[in-house]
Amino acid sequence: MSDYSGERMRDRRGVRTAVAGLLVALALVLVLGGGSLLGARSAAPTTAAGLVVGRTSAVCTAGAADTLPSPTATPTPGGSTSGEPGGSPTPSDPAPSPTPSASPSASPTPSASASADGDAPTSTVSAVAAAQGAASGTGSLTGTLPADGAGDLEVTQPGSGAVQTGVGAPLLLTGEGALATAGSGAVTSQEDGGETAGLMAAPCLVPGTEQWFVGVGSRDSDRTELVLSNPDDAQAEVDLRFFGPQGRVVVPGSPGVVVSGRSSRAVSVSSLVDADGPLSVAVRASEGRVSVAARRIRTDDLRPAGADWQVPSVAPGPAVVVAGVPGDVGARSLEVVNPGPDRASVSVEVLGLSGPFAPAGADVVEVAPESTASVALESGLAGESASVRLSSTTPVSAAVVSTSSREDAQADLAVQSALPPLVRQGVSAVGAGSGSTAAELVLSNGGDADAQTSFREVSYTGVVLREDDILLAAGGTATRRLTGTGPSYVVVDVPDGSSVVGSVILTQPEGDVAGLATLPLTSPDVASRAPSVEQDPAVAR
Repeated sequence: MSDYSGERMRDRRGVRTAVAGLLVALALVLVLGGGSLLGARSAAPTTAAGLVVGRTSAVCTAGAADTLPSPTATPTPGGSTSGEPGGSPTPSDPAPSPTPSASPSASPTPSASASADGDAPTSTVSAVAAAQGAASGTGSLTGTLPADGAGDLEVTQPGSGAVQTGVGAPLLLTGEGALATAGSGAVTSQEDGGETAGLMAAPCLVPGTEQWFVGVGSRDSDRTELVLSNPDDAQAEVDLRFFGPQGRVVVPGSPGVVVSGRSSRAVSVSSLVDADGPLSVAVRASEGRVSVAARRIRTDDLRPAGADWQVPSVAPGPAVVVAGVPGDVGARSLEVVNPGPDRASVSVEVLGLSGPFAPAGADVVEVAPESTASVALESGLAGESASVRLSSTTPVSAAVVSTSSREDAQADLAVQSALPPLVRQGVSAVGAGSGSTAAELVLSNGGDADAQTSFREVSYTGVVLREDDILLAAGGTATRRLTGTGPSYVVVDVPDGSSVVGSVILTQPEGDVAGLATLPLTSPDVASRAPSVEQDPAVAR
């Protein structure tokens, strides 16, 4: 190549470098100016800071849906089953709901008559919007039938609540605006006779893609129905996995259960599996999302022996806490599921009023791979309300099945599930019972450091009835009797990063039925809170 050609190439390289530099500079100018040129939002907010708003939803499971046709499967050694698949599942529409008026003065735990099917009682749905500091804004919390949007339950003022009685089908509790992340709901019923005699209670549950039910009943004398509700327009599809005392129980027809959009249906566990021993169920949505509650009914020689709603336990982990185990006399059965391939050695501690201690005869539970194990716990509870902490060599989840006992009274059933720690605030939409029902708040600290908490009992009209500070020692439990004379709810404030869990225990100290139920505290739906976005002026929109 000649000197002339080389000089020309060097000159062109210089020109190309200069042009590239100009283009980069121009691009930077456009990007930096994009906020104004392309109409994007300013980095600085143009309005005063306020409560983050959005939309949240939860399902209040009430009544009973039609039971899904299913095969009768009998477990065989090695965890398999025999049985022929039943007919193709057909989604069932929720039963029509009555439309009584909603009023803050109604009792959260009324006596309700049985529904038309003779099995499920009609229920009361309570909804509250817990006040969040000095933040204010408009919004609403409404309860409606998912199918047609009908319903009379509505809360519009922060700090207040309302109830709807006579509910015979699941309600969708929707929070919007300033009340989106402040809403909480609960379903309660109280029966004097029939197979659902006693107390039944459960919080309204946020839909998800995975739920665990530990120690469910799967016999004629201990029946369980999983009520699956789909609040969305698109259909959901779920798979059921069963873990029995001898390992995995494979059930033909249990994968691929379809739940149509805005509908509910029930799956009878007892008709799928007849397991002699504890059984756990993992419900996983392969399409969409569902809210699931387990309706459990016990009988003794065809006589009623208790009923309750069982809510999901936390997903298996190396450490879990079962909150709010009642301290009165009666059987207490600790159920533990190990879904993993390795044997689990589980250490059990009771978080008592005086600190943690190992329960006599139940301090260690061995659980085979992909199995569920059970151990009697009542002798190790020392007769006091407490929580139970489990530490395992491999991930597990748990629940406690409690039975009430009172002389000359029918026994009742209540299930306490392993709960996640509260995040900043825990709420129970029912904080006081009716005239025949007593209520107790149970708070436990599953962490290794003390936690300074406070609680308030608030009427449905927004009046603070009682407030107190509670220092929870590490591994300890504290209880408070709730003595409100009218409808009220409970709010518990907890420090960030703590491991506090809690429940409200409802009992019937008098009458022909020794009613028993527990309502776990739940944190407002922080997962659905609109994210706090920091605008980047260097990015055009």
